[in-house]
Amino acid sequence: MSNTLLKIESVCKIYPGNILALNNVNININNNEIIAILGPSGSGKSTLIRTILGLTSLNKGNIYFRSKNYKDNNFNIIRNSIATIYQNFNLVSRSSIIKNIILGDIAKVSSWRLLFNVWPKETQDKAKDIIEEVGLNDIDYNKRVENLSGGQQQRVGIARALIGSPDIILADEPVSNLDPQTAKDILNLIRKTAKKNNISVLCSLHQTNFAKTFADRIIGMKEGNILFDKPAKKILKFDLNKLYK
Repeated sequence: MSNTLLKIESVCKIYPGNILALNNVNININNNEIIAILGPSGSGKSTLIRTILGLTSLNKGNIYFRSKNYKDNNFNIIRNSIATIYQNFNLVSRSSIIKNIILGDIAKVSSWRLLFNVWPKETQDKAKDIIEEVGLNDIDYNKRVENLSGGQQQRVGIARALIGSPDIILADEPVSNLDPQTAKDILNLIRKTAKKNNISVLCSLHQTNFAKTFADRIIGMKEGNILFDKPAKKILKFDLNKLYK
């Protein structure tokens, strides 16, 4: 049985004005693998994540999840197996910690429960377990997330990603708005919880030093092209110079 979870095959994206965002990109993401994508602004990192999420159409190429092609309006193949962590947290600021987390499993909650804000006990219990797992157990889970620090809000974002038991998490610059120590703590938490729960992660980053300690593999992108795809421990200064000089 193949170990490949997600396969990106010969993917190209051209924006209006003949702007080449992705140029024949090929990536295999394996089960329980953590990959960091490095590259300067405009390198194609965010476009790549958007194409996987079905938010940006492709000009060429295919994307497979467990060998099934979902490029052409067939995102339901992966919808319940994928979760996201965002740069700006993307939480419901006036809602509580626990409600924001439960919303990560919204596909499995009936519409009447959403309407009346009534959650199944098993879902609430699962959310409380994840609250402890991400290190928020010393905070009242009924507290509004707008009253939390940036690091605490991103922990809520991680918990929201975990509650649906995804196969893969896509994280687009998840620590760019955090101070260095908080950013390091958040990346360590993502890695720890992903490995514990057998979840793959594809994470775009700017910080090369964080990528080396966070990822199993590092992909370097520039101007829509993949310049290297290596195990993190084999990344050299020469590789990084190709990206940023």
